[in-house]
Amino acid sequence: MAHRKDDPKIPIDKLLAYWVDLSKRPTLTREDFRTFVSMAEQTVRHFQEFYGSYGSRDLENKFFRGVRYGLIWQQEKYLKDVFASEKLTGNYYVTMKHYAKGFVTRIKKVFEQDLVRLRAEKTPIQDAEDLIATSSKLTYRRAAGIVASNHIAALLIRLLKVKNVRKDDITSLHATLKNEAKNPKLRTFLTRSYRRFEDADKTRNRCAHVNEGEPTPQEVEQSIQLARLLERFV
Repeated sequence: MAHRKDDPKIPIDKLLAYWVDLSKRPTLTREDFRTFVSMAEQTVRHFQEFYGSYGSRDLENKFFRGVRYGLIWQQEKYLKDVFASEKLTGNYYVTMKHYAKGFVTRIKKVFEQDLVRLRAEKTPIQDAEDLIATSSKLTYRRAAGIVASNHIAALLIRLLKVKNVRKDDITSLHATLKNEAKNPKLRTFLTRSYRRFEDADKTRNRCAHVNEGEPTPQEVEQSIQLARLLERFV
C-alpha cells in the first residue's frame, strides 16, 4: 500500500533505532513481520527523497529492488503467507534479519549528517527513550536509567537555583526543594510524588552500581515519566 504525500514520516533516527533492534532481536513473530513491512516502506521513502527518484541508479541496485518489488509491492501476498502458518517461518526470519542489517548499513552511510544533527537536538528524555527502543539488553537499560535519573537530579538542582549542592542524590535534592519551593503547584507535586522520587533514586543506584541489582524496564520507564512531569516546572 502506497503512502500519501501528506502521511506523517518517521524520523530517520527512529527508523535506524528500529532496524538496529530488529537486527539483534533473537525472537521474531508474525506480527513483527507486519511491522517490518511498514517500517521498510517508511525507510525507502527517505532514500527515495534523498536520491530524487526511483529511476536513480542507487535505488535500482539489488537490495532496493528486493525491498520495493519483492517486499513492499507484494506485501499482501507475503502477509497472507506469513499468517498462514502458526508462527514465523525460518525463511521469513532470515529475510527480516537480512534487510534489517542492510538498512542499518545504508542509513548510517547516507544519512550520517542528519543523524548527527538529530542527536544534537535531542533532550535527555529523548536520549533515554531511544536507548530503550534500540535494545532490550541490560546495558542499554542501565544507560537509559542513568540518563533519566541524572536529568531528574539536574532539574531539581535547577529548580533550587543554586550552583553548588552538598548532596546530589535525588532523595536529598527532592527533600530540600520540597521545603524551599515557593511555587504552590510545584510544592504539591513534590509532596504527592515523594515515593516516585525515592524510586527514581533507587533506580539510579541500580543503574550505576551492579551490586545494587538490575533495574527493570518498568523502573526505567517510571524515571523517564517522572523527568517528563518535572520538566513542566522548569
